Amino acid sequence: MPVAAAPVADPRAYVAFGDVILDFFRHRGTESVLEGPADTGKSRACLELVHAACEKYPGCQWSIVRKTRSSITETAQKTYEKWVRPAGRSRLWHDLEYRYPNGSVIVLAGLDEPTRLLSSEFDGVYVMQAEELTQDDWEMLTTRVTGRGAVMPYARLIADMNPTSPGFHLYAREAAGQVTFFQVRHADNPTITEERLAPLRNLTGHRLRRLYYGERVSAEGMYFTEWDPTVHLEDAFDPPPDWTRWLSVDYGFADPFCALWFARAPDPRRTVHVYRELYATGLRDEQQAQLVAARCQGERISKAVGDPSMFNRRSEQDKPSIASVYQAAGVPLEPAQNSRVPGWQAVRRLLAHDAETAPRLRVMRERCPNLIRTLPAMVHDPLDNEDLADKVGHAKTEDHGVDALRYGALLEATASAPPPRPMRFGAVR
Repeated sequence: MPVAAAPVADPRAYVAFGDVILDFFRHRGTESVLEGPADTGKSRACLELVHAACEKYPGCQWSIVRKTRSSITETAQKTYEKWVRPAGRSRLWHDLEYRYPNGSVIVLAGLDEPTRLLSSEFDGVYVMQAEELTQDDWEMLTTRVTGRGAVMPYARLIADMNPTSPGFHLYAREAAGQVTFFQVRHADNPTITEERLAPLRNLTGHRLRRLYYGERVSAEGMYFTEWDPTVHLEDAFDPPPDWTRWLSVDYGFADPFCALWFARAPDPRRTVHVYRELYATGLRDEQQAQLVAARCQGERISKAVGDPSMFNRRSEQDKPSIASVYQAAGVPLEPAQNSRVPGWQAVRRLLAHDAETAPRLRVMRERCPNLIRTLPAMVHDPLDNEDLADKVGHAKTEDHGVDALRYGALLEATASAPPPRPMRFGAVR
């Protein structure tokens, strides 16, 4: 009796690998960007989403867009035809659009010839390499996915991009809550190999930071050049209760407030671990204080320091200082040292390392995402090379995490052994 041959797996079959890609697929906000290093499968994921939508919603209209129409041919078209489009499911019509048997269409368009874009409404638009687009380009595309006459029950403007300079216009749009970013990594691409990663590891400077590590850094002038995710990041753990702990807070309301928790190990290097982060916008003073107090429950914190502006009395509003609000919630803050350049020097000393010496600072990757995201994005002040710039172009730098880090680093540097003064946390009222 003949034995049936084992089925051969279709090499073109696509499986979304990892929660980030699945969350991106399921997202129903209009604007969303898949961002990450090179060769993480971003373009394939976006093209699979476009194809799936065209199959699911007969008659829907999508567009694949790049800065120039000619650049689509060897990138998006090539990937779509080789890996995404099933045989017979769509055909290319006059090199302008793919037409599906169910009436769905994918229009190919470049922003160098935007006529077809400006004269059409789409269920969805996919932008390949969004870092190439200007703010005007992106805002024009948002007017093409308003939902007027749409077939799909929701409109989407999706994009993929490699990380770029922190002042990029889409990052400001992200901070304003207008676009959602999904961060993808090499681990999210099941086809990645060591051979494909090797050229990325051999890059230098900002290209290494962007295309291998996936960091948002400027092409020139990165401030914390000592930062290296491979040596400064660690898996999360709960520091033993006998380790010295302290806390620092950078205040914000419209801008984010940031609280960082530090623990110092009793090893020969006196390694400092940043083991917790709170980072949020739009929280009132008492809400911030209650959150900080709740996170400190059961911990012995030697000292807590805050942004010096938190101690200013708000006489014009007839309100007590922000620090006194924290005090009432059970978080007795002391003013942090606000010396910027000495503070950055203290951070640099904690970050310093070489081939034989490990850094004193370690950051827990699962627990401090915003510090990890923003620290490598800091650049030199063009007017004072010793200081950190508070603006890049017209955009304010997101320096709240590094300011809290500076307060904590200066405290550790000037008080090598903070006195273990017990503090009662959690008496929220």
